[in-house]
Amino acid sequence: MDGLLTRLDAGGHAEAAAELRRGFSCLNGLTDGWALFLESIEKVEAEHAARFAGEERRELAAVRRAVRRAVYGPR
Repeated sequence: MDGLLTRLDAGGHAEAAAELRRGFSCLNGLTDGWALFLESIEKVEAEHAARFAGEERRELAAVRRAVRRAVYGPR
Protein backbone atom coordinates (compact mmCIF):
# COMPACT_ATOMS: atom_id res chain seq x y z
CA MET A 1 0.00 0.00 0.00
CA ASP A 2 2.82 2.40 0.82
CA GLY A 3 4.33 1.95 -2.63
CA LEU A 4 1.02 2.71 -4.31
CA LEU A 5 0.53 5.84 -2.21
CA THR A 6 4.06 7.03 -2.96
CA ARG A 7 3.56 6.48 -6.71
CA LEU A 8 0.22 8.30 -6.64
CA ASP A 9 1.76 11.27 -4.85
CA ALA A 10 4.70 11.33 -7.28
CA GLY A 11 2.33 11.04 -10.25
CA GLY A 12 0.34 14.13 -9.28
CA HIS A 13 -2.56 12.31 -7.62
CA ALA A 14 -2.13 13.75 -4.12
CA GLU A 15 -5.89 14.07 -3.53
CA ALA A 16 -6.45 10.39 -4.32
CA ALA A 17 -3.50 9.36 -2.13
CA ALA A 18 -4.84 11.49 0.74
CA GLU A 19 -8.27 9.86 0.48
CA LEU A 20 -6.72 6.39 0.54
CA ARG A 21 -4.59 7.34 3.56
CA ARG A 22 -7.70 8.63 5.32
CA GLY A 23 -9.54 5.38 4.66
CA PHE A 24 -6.53 3.27 5.63
CA SER A 25 -6.30 5.13 8.93
CA CYS A 26 -9.79 3.85 9.79
CA LEU A 27 -8.55 0.26 10.07
CA ASN A 28 -9.00 -0.74 13.67
CA GLY A 29 -9.50 -4.48 13.41
CA LEU A 30 -13.27 -4.17 13.23
CA THR A 31 -15.46 -4.64 10.17
CA ASP A 32 -16.54 -0.99 10.36
CA GLY A 33 -12.97 0.17 9.79
CA TRP A 34 -12.59 -2.12 6.78
CA ALA A 35 -15.90 -0.85 5.41
CA LEU A 36 -14.71 2.76 5.70
CA PHE A 37 -11.48 1.86 3.92
CA LEU A 38 -13.52 0.16 1.17
CA GLU A 39 -15.58 3.36 0.78
CA SER A 40 -12.39 5.36 0.30
CA ILE A 41 -11.09 2.91 -2.28
CA GLU A 42 -14.38 2.98 -4.21
CA LYS A 43 -14.44 6.78 -4.09
CA VAL A 44 -10.91 6.98 -5.48
CA GLU A 45 -11.75 4.45 -8.21
CA ALA A 46 -14.83 6.44 -9.22
CA GLU A 47 -13.29 9.91 -9.10
CA HIS A 48 -9.60 9.48 -9.90
CA ALA A 49 -8.56 6.04 -11.17
CA ALA A 50 -9.26 6.81 -14.84
CA ARG A 51 -6.18 9.08 -14.74
CA PHE A 52 -3.91 6.51 -13.04
CA ALA A 53 -1.31 4.44 -14.85
CA GLY A 54 -2.41 0.88 -15.57
CA GLU A 55 -0.21 -0.52 -12.81
CA GLU A 56 -1.79 1.75 -10.22
CA ARG A 57 -5.33 0.84 -11.36
CA ARG A 58 -4.51 -2.86 -11.15
CA GLU A 59 -2.94 -2.53 -7.70
CA LEU A 60 -5.87 -0.50 -6.40
CA ALA A 61 -8.29 -3.10 -7.79
CA ALA A 62 -6.36 -5.86 -6.02
CA VAL A 63 -6.49 -3.94 -2.74
CA ARG A 64 -10.24 -3.38 -3.25
CA ARG A 65 -10.83 -7.10 -3.77
CA ALA A 66 -8.91 -7.99 -0.59
CA VAL A 67 -10.70 -5.33 1.47
CA ARG A 68 -14.07 -6.39 0.05
CA ARG A 69 -13.37 -9.95 1.24
CA ALA A 70 -12.55 -8.58 4.71
CA VAL A 71 -15.90 -6.80 4.81
CA TYR A 72 -18.20 -9.31 3.09
CA GLY A 73 -16.29 -12.60 3.32
CA PRO A 74 -15.38 -14.89 0.45
CA ARG A 75 -17.88 -15.22 -2.36
